Amino acid sequence: MLTFVATSLLAYNNGMARKPPLGWQTWCSAGPCGTDHCFDYQIKETAQAMVDSGMQKLGYEWIVLDDCWHPSRASNGTLVPHADFFPEGMAPVIDFVHGLGLKFGLYTSVGDKTCHGGWSPGSYGHYDEDAKLFASWGVDWVKMDYCGGHDSPEGHQNFSRAMNATGRPMVLELCRGPYETEPGWGYAPQVAQVWRATEDHHDEFESTLQQVAAMSTDPAASGPSGWAYGDMMMTGGQGCEKYDPHTPQHCPGQTDAEYRTETSLYAVLSSPMMIGTDIRLLTPIMKQLLLNEEMLAINQDAAAPPGQKVGMAGADAWVRALSDGRVAIALPNLGTEDTPMTVLLDAAGITGGAGAALRDVWNKADLGVHAANYTTTVATHDTLLLIATPQKAMAAVVEAA
Repeated sequence: MLTFVATSLLAYNNGMARKPPLGWQTWCSAGPCGTDHCFDYQIKETAQAMVDSGMQKLGYEWIVLDDCWHPSRASNGTLVPHADFFPEGMAPVIDFVHGLGLKFGLYTSVGDKTCHGGWSPGSYGHYDEDAKLFASWGVDWVKMDYCGGHDSPEGHQNFSRAMNATGRPMVLELCRGPYETEPGWGYAPQVAQVWRATEDHHDEFESTLQQVAAMSTDPAASGPSGWAYGDMMMTGGQGCEKYDPHTPQHCPGQTDAEYRTETSLYAVLSSPMMIGTDIRLLTPIMKQLLLNEEMLAINQDAAAPPGQKVGMAGADAWVRALSDGRVAIALPNLGTEDTPMTVLLDAAGITGGAGAALRDVWNKADLGVHAANYTTTVATHDTLLLIATPQKAMAAVVEAA
């Protein structure tokens, strides 16, 4: 029988990230992953698209820039955004984002250089100064990478203290560091609200599975105000090699089925969902996945412990006991052929013999009541995402109504 572990209460709580954050980051949007360019008009268009598409109403609220803003330091040591990308500075862009009711984030590094070619200065030696600057601009999220000389866990801790000392609540995202290999994510929950579980996510299925495996090592350490993160989601496909920042494009590296698997497992593992592809153009698979309210309800159930990997009829499934008594079950087909796969209710923690009513999240279909198991064919690299309502829980709902 599956045993669920209580959610950690150790996360650094400054009032931010009570639920896994939902939003967008720049890394794979304009051009393929690693190109990482951003421009003031592109950021404003993306923020507007988040509102116009209905994403904001569903809980997506973050616009976070990666290394793309390429600052330099003025003679007084103050960070200055790249003038070609942000000719009017950063404050007008942040004000525009805030004016839409969204939140804004920026990138830096704990060392003396950032990671993208070492073009830009990191925050080493300027922790207090940079934290105060970000707060003065109205920044709500700081992504702190682990590059350059002098990168260290002490730097993470010192920058966290500097952010807190500004008096402005901001999310701190740790992007790699020694905590990745430490039990319970080491020091990360004590200094940050979001921490990367492993290396960069690329638009490849093998990379998706690497992210899932990393997040699955210690899911119980995540909880309100502290979330292990599988890096930016590749939903719909990264940008293209030849790109125009004015014209959103997608050049997918995975199939629609593989993107469904990515989204299903991020949801059950309660990872932040920060989309790393261009949301100015929502393709059909992006709309199916990102706008699915039932999937988002699984991910956003902060009162429930994150899902765990369990064995299920010869396969691995990820199962999450939701706070209302229902159970979310993600059963991926990691083989190379379409295969009949079986959900075992007892392996999902549903016992007592009364069975459960099953609902297919992606097809938005009720599958009826099943006493012990449910078998269906799952396409290669696709995932069956179900919500199971144990019959005793259903009876309690009816009685309360």
